[in-house]
Amino acid sequence: MKLFIKHHLSFIVLFILVFICLGFTIEFLGGIENNFKYFIFLSFFQLLIFLAIEYFRNYRIYNALSNKPKELKEILLHNPKSALEEEFSQNQREYFKIFNNKILELESIQKQYKMFIDQSIHQMKTPLSVISMISQNNREDESFKKVLAQVNNLDYYLSQTLEFLRLSDIEKDIQIEKVNLRALVVEVINDLKDFFILNAIYPSVNIDEELFVFTDKKQIKNVIYQITNNGIKYGRKDSKLVFDVKRDIGNTILNITNEGIGIIASDIDRVFDIFYTGENGRTYGESSGVGLYIVKKVLDLLSHQISIKSIPSEKTTFSIYFKKS
Repeated sequence: MKLFIKHHLSFIVLFILVFICLGFTIEFLGGIENNFKYFIFLSFFQLLIFLAIEYFRNYRIYNALSNKPKELKEILLHNPKSALEEEFSQNQREYFKIFNNKILELESIQKQYKMFIDQSIHQMKTPLSVISMISQNNREDESFKKVLAQVNNLDYYLSQTLEFLRLSDIEKDIQIEKVNLRALVVEVINDLKDFFILNAIYPSVNIDEELFVFTDKKQIKNVIYQITNNGIKYGRKDSKLVFDVKRDIGNTILNITNEGIGIIASDIDRVFDIFYTGENGRTYGESSGVGLYIVKKVLDLLSHQISIKSIPSEKTTFSIYFKKS
């Protein structure tokens, strides 16, 4: 109430003075009995004038309150032109400071949280490597084979968690270079050698040894690794996982095709959504719904497109498009 009186005192005084003058004018003209309608008209006319003046004085405040802001900076009122606008602007700036401080606090907590998980995962990977080495040295034993399979699964999900945590920082680390595509695919196959053997899936690489693409080697390797891992996981035993290349105008296209359960049509448009596991995930219970989400995010940052074609119960092809220039 005090703020209202402070900013409208001049209008209140002016309104009272005009009202008194209006009364004297009516009395001079013969009294209110003879000029009642005229008195009512002048009163409403006076009210409309005051309302119009008030509206145009604080138009920017009403506009700011009426429109939904699209960015944080839009809530601030710059260059205030009246006392009320000045108070409104100052009030919004205080809210902005509180909000900004809260964001900084949450970002700090999130950073500590990510650092803790990052360090914990790295600490877990060391004993996993030891268990993996022991299992590989005793590969003839069926029990150790099962242990090795579970160790590989755990190592994969830990690596996937690290990739997910670092998604927001990937853009700062991107380095585009000339990459030998065949050599990169062979690296991925070697990294997943045990998983190929365990699932009786056979890689087939039909890529020219002199084929180069422009991309970030580290990130695109993670993408191919994820798609290859999925291809093995959902492939049929004694089938092939084929890597080949096609070209169209302006693009070099890497195709990764597995023979397996496929993806139903209703799931294809959603497989890149986070935590979406689809029909295959519900049936086989092995999907986290994170891997392909990471794939799409990384490829978007690298400006590479990806598409999927699938025939349920037959095969699935993931196609990554590299621009030639």
